[in-house]
Amino acid sequence: MLTHSTRRWLAGLGVAGAFVAASATPASAADAPFKVVAQDMLVASDHTGFAYVYAESTDSEKPHQFGRTTLEIDFSGISDFAVLEQPGEGWGWACETSGQALHCESEFGEDDGPWLGIQVTGKHQATPGQKGELTYAVTSGGRTVKTSSTVIVAEGVDLQTEPEASVSGAPGSRVGMPAVVHNGGETTSRGAALVVHGDYLSQYVGDFSNCRPTDMMGALCTFDEELAPGKTYRLSEELPFQLHEDARTGAVFHGASVWWTKDDWELISRDWQQDGEPGKGPKLHLVEQTGAKSLSPQTDLDQQNNFTEVSVRVTGDNPADLSAKGATGSGKVGDVVRVSPSFTNLGPAVLEYQDGPLFRVSVPQGTTAVEVSGDCQPYISDDKWDPWNGNWGESGAREYGCVASETPKGRKYPYEFALRIDKVIPGVTGPVAVRLAGDPNRKNDHATIVVNPTGVGGDTGSGGNGGGTLPITGESTALVAGIGGLLLAAGVGGYVVARRRRTRFVA
Repeated sequence: MLTHSTRRWLAGLGVAGAFVAASATPASAADAPFKVVAQDMLVASDHTGFAYVYAESTDSEKPHQFGRTTLEIDFSGISDFAVLEQPGEGWGWACETSGQALHCESEFGEDDGPWLGIQVTGKHQATPGQKGELTYAVTSGGRTVKTSSTVIVAEGVDLQTEPEASVSGAPGSRVGMPAVVHNGGETTSRGAALVVHGDYLSQYVGDFSNCRPTDMMGALCTFDEELAPGKTYRLSEELPFQLHEDARTGAVFHGASVWWTKDDWELISRDWQQDGEPGKGPKLHLVEQTGAKSLSPQTDLDQQNNFTEVSVRVTGDNPADLSAKGATGSGKVGDVVRVSPSFTNLGPAVLEYQDGPLFRVSVPQGTTAVEVSGDCQPYISDDKWDPWNGNWGESGAREYGCVASETPKGRKYPYEFALRIDKVIPGVTGPVAVRLAGDPNRKNDHATIVVNPTGVGGDTGSGGNGGGTLPITGESTALVAGIGGLLLAAGVGGYVVARRRRTRFVA
């Protein structure tokens, strides 16, 4: 079982994925203890492009410890047509500009690696086709490694889409993912690329010849049709996604779709390993095209409006019955006893990831929680529950709320606590409870933790009331990480990662 902190770490790999997936130019110093990677970027007149530069160890067995690190960026190569925006100290760097060079310094902890977001704005008089180099030098541990990236001025277009869409279907059924794109700019867009992300329990199953499955359970589709200014386009057919037969009725899986210009997509996906093969069926089309022609590269002027969050709601009659179980511990004053309250999914549906507080634990009086499950954080109220900035595993609270990873039928999900006995109170109890919207059996949602049981009261089993029930208010929202590192490179990833994570179970 993955702890909460582990899942947060895995979600953070999406950032690394953005670095690796995007157009990367590594340094050539093969014998250096680290390498420097920088992304190329497209900019338009009076508009800003975004990319990363980062350094990483070349020896995974003995990682380089960066410690005090400097980063030098020479932007003289782009000064005729673009401006390097001052990153400032917001990324943990202290930066100063001198002439046409930027000098940044920072101190990195053990196993941390340096990275910096770079913003470049095209000047008003910038002409599509102009290009130049940014050069980078990273110094750490007495070694300096250099690299460069290319900045190209492109035509500006503005692909837009609807911010939200929703579909529904019963377990085991297929649902169609809608996708709409509008050209809100003044320039014809020569084709487009669409990336749609799914979930473990909701996966792409299409066979279009211009689409391929991705490792995010979704699809990548490319289109050659031209998108005329002011016109809206829809897919000739909706993208088919298959709901898992064990999906829970009432669950909501959050996917996403993002539109790109073909040049933006070519740039960020240049080194992306695409696992799936194109389909063998007919080609998926956009329903409208026009004949404008241009030879200049194109970049999207506002990638914040290219993103649609797609909600897939499961209908039918396939609930998940969660059964709570308490725990028992004994000891004298000063002893630390370990207890593992839990819930078991009695099925028939699989429980999708729950961002909590799905499971609540009240610490028995006379004891102090000195070790707490990484899936739990102190609980005050639903209004103050924060799954992203909470103090996970923090000791000393009187009440805890806990999240859960995907849990199939028959799987037990324990939460480990270590309780120090400060005062012996025979038979003292602390209620625990699990609450899931649509659970068909509320009678087994409550149990108790009992410390120094007396043999009277304090049922610790499934459905026991012992110390009374612990009400949980509000529905748990199923959130899934449907967005990979490629979206991070577009600037929309921060929004997406803040909304969801993904973990998987192995049945």
